[in-house]
Amino acid sequence: MAFIAARCAHQGSLSGGPKDTEPPQAQESYPPNRTTRFQAKRVIVTFNEFIQLKDPGKEIFMSPPMKEKPEFKVQGKDLIINFKEELKENTTYTINFGNSVVDYTEANPFPNFEYVFSTGDVIDSLFLSGKVLNAFNLKPEPDIIAMVYMDDNDSIPLDSLPLRVQPKSASRTDKEGKFRINNLPPGEYKLIALQDFNSNFYYDLPNERIAFLDSLVTLAPEIPDSLAESEEDTASITYTPISLISDTDYKLYLFEQVVTSQKLLGKKLFGTNRLQYCFRMPLDTLEVSLLDSISLTPDWFIPEYSVNRDTVDLWLKPGLPDTIHVRVFAGDSIADTSRYNLKPPERLGKQRKEEVLHAKFKSNVFAFALNINQELKLEFTSPLSSFDSTRILLKSSEDSLSPSVTYGDPVPRTAIIHHHWKQGESYKVIVDDSAFMDQKGLVNDSTTISFKVRSMEDYGILILSLILPDAPGQYIIQLLDKNENIVQEQIILNSGLVRFEFLLPESYKLKAIHDMNGNKKWNSGNYKAGLLPETVEYYPNDISIRANWDLQEDWKLKSK
Repeated sequence: MAFIAARCAHQGSLSGGPKDTEPPQAQESYPPNRTTRFQAKRVIVTFNEFIQLKDPGKEIFMSPPMKEKPEFKVQGKDLIINFKEELKENTTYTINFGNSVVDYTEANPFPNFEYVFSTGDVIDSLFLSGKVLNAFNLKPEPDIIAMVYMDDNDSIPLDSLPLRVQPKSASRTDKEGKFRINNLPPGEYKLIALQDFNSNFYYDLPNERIAFLDSLVTLAPEIPDSLAESEEDTASITYTPISLISDTDYKLYLFEQVVTSQKLLGKKLFGTNRLQYCFRMPLDTLEVSLLDSISLTPDWFIPEYSVNRDTVDLWLKPGLPDTIHVRVFAGDSIADTSRYNLKPPERLGKQRKEEVLHAKFKSNVFAFALNINQELKLEFTSPLSSFDSTRILLKSSEDSLSPSVTYGDPVPRTAIIHHHWKQGESYKVIVDDSAFMDQKGLVNDSTTISFKVRSMEDYGILILSLILPDAPGQYIIQLLDKNENIVQEQIILNSGLVRFEFLLPESYKLKAIHDMNGNKKWNSGNYKAGLLPETVEYYPNDISIRANWDLQEDWKLKSK
């Protein structure tokens, strides 16, 4: 009895065995995979375990595409494919299931399972591979459709096929932007890539991004050396194409085509003194008027444009009525009239102690330090109407004085405090209350800004020995931080030395833009006009800057 009790005291949980990590495997199919002279209306693929389909609409991809997509369903271990339209003659079809086929218990995927068949006598076996990159930053583009077209349509030009005809064959890029289009016959192909938002295999939406090669790709079978060296007439020999003569991986650069028609994207009133209008394209001209306040002076607002001039803030001056009707003309295509209520909203709930509002600002002092090559700037949230420089005091270890103060351009929202800063010196700027007044009548609260001016020993210098290719146009050389924000940039016309100074110790990137049209910015492409986006190139290594150190690097830019 004691022995039995001891045995019963040792309890444990039941184990279901090791976790299933093996993906399902296709055992057989009917008709068999890689069948020629295919005439079936249905395909049944049997797996070694129970399966299910995960995200079939996204993962399953058929090449060439069909207008009526096949029906895919699962019955136990069987995957059933029902075709809903007639198959083309003498055509090789490839159905790639991506990661959609998974086992029933653990959802282990059977990656990139393909079912291939041909309605002709042979299965085409040439392929075309490559990579799709973002044209502006060269980052890989996943989930993009790479497509090929053959010039076999008598009524539609080759360049117009992506707009009106589905491709000969296609493939989807992986997370690294790579693609491979399999089972192609010999011939010349037009290669494009498309972010196909409506999944119809046409380039038919203005916001769909596209990439293309400006020349055709030729695919040809590899002829065995024994046949090539033979005096026998190889034209009479029948063989199956097995590989591509060139193993080139083509790079496609994806871009969004610039729309040439202007459009008002949005408008909004911020507070009671700022109207913002956002446009699709940079503004050439802008006319703003009040419909019901013709007695007001023309300068009832101050315009402030964004860097790209596609957004404008209208800072409203005091004295406007509670309600205004604003009409905006942008070029010849935009005419907008809107009504705005400028009356401040009434406070709800219990009466609170009266709050004291101030004109708010921030400085360009970061981590209690100011760069030696900068002026001290105070940026306000609203345009200023006046300032009293006698209420601003600058203190150093040597003396105290009233510095020179000016407005920044073009909108007086920035006050610039001018002084010849000494490197390594510590300063205090004391801004008394009411030194500044904005256009709403608000004044600043008293503030003290303490900082130290960095010394030359705190910075590093990058000296770049740049070799440009023999190509028309100019180059924009940009020094970027780790988040690809522009730190400095220079326009370069010829090979030579390029200096980037006053660099804080950190890691940087170098980027070159081939500015073909000389407008000092990167330009996108235009498929219909046959224009590729301006080329971009990155220096292969990160640039590590150290304090009080000159770094020299050589960079030979690639030709197109």
